[in-house]
Amino acid sequence: MRFSQLDEEIKLCERHLETTGTRNTQIENYIVRYLLVRVCAEYETRIKTLVQRRCTRVNDAHILSFTNRGAELAARNFNIGDITGVLGMFGEDYKAAFKQAVHSQTCHAAWDNIYNNRHTVAHGDGSVMMTFNDLKRDYANSLVVIEEIVKALCLRPKDIAGLK
Repeated sequence: MRFSQLDEEIKLCERHLETTGTRNTQIENYIVRYLLVRVCAEYETRIKTLVQRRCTRVNDAHILSFTNRGAELAARNFNIGDITGVLGMFGEDYKAAFKQAVHSQTCHAAWDNIYNNRHTVAHGDGSVMMTFNDLKRDYANSLVVIEEIVKALCLRPKDIAGLK
């Protein structure tokens, strides 16, 4: 599952770095910091939406209200362990499927790298240990985590329609 707006922003930032000759400079670091925040904002929104869409299979306004609030809380902290825990709230089968597909895989490391570096930007001194190429690679690899959330939640094509 791709994020078309985010993909365009990454391409634009890469063109800027190339045309201005600002690779390996503080400008690259600023761009990486910006993109870390953008990637995580997209992931947070997407996780919340995916959980909410799975919950819409229930036709009870009070349960939907409860689960929507739960989805908001779940999306606030979204490292792999947090996501695994949220999926476990649906059932052990969801948790196990996600864990088997993601834990200790390339996508897990990529997700953690993005998540932890964004945390440093937002809550630390702002210095990151990623280059633009690292971010691009980890972003591409981390998208597998979103795909595995979709699979673990047993979402149907109509459930994820319009999430590009």
